[in-house]
Order: sequence, then C-alpha cells, then structure tokens
Amino acid sequence: MARELLLKGGLVVTVDEALGDLPDADVLIREGVIVAVAPGLSASISDADVIDCKGRLVLPGLVDTHRHVWQGAIGAFTPQMTGVGYGPAVLTGISTRYEPADIYAGALWGALQALDAGITTIADWAHNLRSADHADANLRGLQESRIRGYFLYGGPGPTSEAPNPPHPLDARRMRDEHFPTGVNGRLRMGMALRGPCFTSAERNAEDFKFARELGLPISTHVGMAGTSDAITALDRFGLLGADVNYAHGNMLTDEELDLIAASRGTLSLTPSTDMLMQFGTFPGTGPALQRGIVCGFGVDTICSCGTDLFSEMRLALAAERSRANAPALARGEQVATVALHQRDMLHLATIEGARVWNLQDEIGSLTPGKQADVTIIDMRSPHLDGYGDVIATMVLGAGPADVETVIVGGDILKRDGKLVGDHVGKARELMLASRDRLRAREAAAQGAGA
Repeated sequence: MARELLLKGGLVVTVDEALGDLPDADVLIREGVIVAVAPGLSASISDADVIDCKGRLVLPGLVDTHRHVWQGAIGAFTPQMTGVGYGPAVLTGISTRYEPADIYAGALWGALQALDAGITTIADWAHNLRSADHADANLRGLQESRIRGYFLYGGPGPTSEAPNPPHPLDARRMRDEHFPTGVNGRLRMGMALRGPCFTSAERNAEDFKFARELGLPISTHVGMAGTSDAITALDRFGLLGADVNYAHGNMLTDEELDLIAASRGTLSLTPSTDMLMQFGTFPGTGPALQRGIVCGFGVDTICSCGTDLFSEMRLALAAERSRANAPALARGEQVATVALHQRDMLHLATIEGARVWNLQDEIGSLTPGKQADVTIIDMRSPHLDGYGDVIATMVLGAGPADVETVIVGGDILKRDGKLVGDHVGKARELMLASRDRLRAREAAAQGAGA
C-alpha cells in the first residue's frame, strides 16, 4: 500500500447523497482510507502515487452479495443446464471430486475473477467444504487474492446416505481459529445454511440455532422454482431475523416478501442465474424494492453464468422493466415512462450491496473516512464514449475489460487494465492444474459408470 494515493481528474460518482457526482475531481487516499473527495486536491507527500483519471469514471468498488467462488476453475461447465441438471452435475457430481488443493485454486482464481471485474467485496457462499482442510483452503484462497468480503461457511449437500446432514460443526473451529475477533484482515465470517428448501424443518432449526450460538450472520437459498414455503416455514419456527440474507427470492409470494421486509432480512438478487437456469421468470428486484427490502446483486454460479456485475445490472433492469410493462402490453397499451434508472442499478451494486452485509459504514460509497475501495472505468472507448448520462452508458455497455484500475483498502490490485502481483500468475497455474485434475477425475468417474 502506498502511504498516499491521489486519483486525479476523473468523473467521481461518489454514491454519497451529500457529495453527488463531481466532474474533474480528485480522490485522496491515505493509509488505505479516503480522506478527501473534491476538485483540485494535492498530495501531502512528494512520493505519493498519482493516477490520471481524466476520461475515466471513478466509482466505489462493486459489491457481489452472493457468489460460489470455489467454482472459479470450472467456468461454463454447465451453461445449458437448468437447476434440475445443475444438482447432479455439480453439487453431487464434480464438487465431490474436489480436493483441498482444488478448492484453494478455485477460490483464489474465482476471487481474482471478481477483482478483474471491479468487484472489491464478495460474499462467498462456500458450499463445497467437505473437511476442515477444504475450509482452510477456501479461506486461504480468498485471503491471498486480497479481496474484501464474507467467508460463508457451507457444507456439501444432502446425499442418499445422508439426506439431512447437520451443518459442519467445523464452523466453530473456523470461527475460533480464524475469526476470534470477528474480522480476519479484510474478511469476516458467516454461515451458508441449506435452509428449509434443502433440509428437514427440524434440521434447519438446529442449523439456525448453531449459527446464532456462534454469533454469525446467516445466508440461505429461497424462492426458486421447485422450492416453496421457505419464508413462511422459517416464520412458523420463529427463525426470521435481520441477521438473515436470502439468495434468489424470485419466486417468493407477496406474503413471504412482506415477512422478509417486516423482519428486516436482506435479499441477494441473481438475475443471470435466475433467468438462465429456470429458477423463475423474473428476478425479485421490483417487488423487493417496493417493500423497502435491502437488496444487492450477486453473480451466484460461475459455472453456469458470468463473473461480473455489469451483466447483472443490465439484465435486472431489462427484466424489471419487462415485468412492470407486461400488464399494459397485455391490454394493448404502451406506457410513456419507466420506473427504474441505470443509477438505481449502480446503487444496488455498491451502497445497497454493502448494506446487505452491514458494511455500509466502511464501503459502498466514496465518502471520506471509509475504506478506499475504488473501481475506475476507462470511458474513452467507442462503446462507452456516450452522449447522455455517463452512469447509464456504463451500465448499458461496460464490462470487465473496461475496468482499468481496482483498489481495495488503498492497495492497487488492478492497474492499466491488468491484475497486479506475483500471485496472479501463480493463481492461473494453479487453476489450470486443478482444471486438468478435475477433467481427469470426471473422465474416470464416467468411465467407471459406463
């Protein structure tokens, strides 16, 4: 980390209502913290690192609220599968071939995928932790990537031999050993629970009790095609609460959404997964926002979808407008206005995503006093040098290749369009080696079953 870092002359979109957008402005970072945002700033030391941001968009680092990071090495493994095929192919298929070294390689590479796309904070729903060694390997991959976020301790799914396994008790060891103060570097810990959709009601209640005994926030999957009654089941057992994050939620009923809102739970919207994998027709964006539920975006399943939040912002906006316009179209009418703007999508990808995990006092906006997590996008390319609102242009057209600089806690992790650090080349080698091992194990398993 440079003692002082000056981002000079960019269009600074602070996502802070008090500061707003600042054209041709600077961001001064000292010891990893934002100390000033204004035009005409100067560094206080002669050897400050100065980055020219003219023609660039300077944003808060993006926040991915729900991602299975261990899948970093198996991109596009299941692109044609719905959730029905994903289970046997991934959850009870290739995931069972993962050794700790593969988890480490996948988590490290998967976290670098996020950083490359301007995502500085992730909630890693780590649901392939088959042993304590797997768990330690996953955490080590996150740590070495230098990303910020939550390590959400999950376990392998149910099998015919163990249809309702308890949540791994190793979570207690992980908390005590790695998170005794609640924070380990840039990472915190939570629990990735199977929830009422994927285990028995009694087991689910025990898992929730275990998580709350450990004092850890909870995340669980709800409201997908093929599942039902999740939120009302949690309500019957008295398990709803502000410490619960719900992933997907696109098939939740009005009653269930009202229960989430009343209990102050949060929702992770995963538009690509929900629509590509037949988890539902439309993401839950509009119904959740109408109730004031705190929401953020998530990439979710890397092996079935992409790796960036630009795609999620675009798809969520298009899907919500389509959903909202459907009644008028059915009546043969056209509407003159639309409800959500591209800037609403940026808020979901930044400050609202931070709120999902109670990190809004540390990240999510370029506010003096917050951690210096910054994403800088080069807007000079033909597809981004637009006429209208620059945020609309970015949401409609940007991708990971347009992310020029990524800063986490004052550390520059991507510069001049490339990830930096010796660990990047090492991570690629580890990922490729893991990919070869997994392909060999998959082939052997298929051969044995022939």
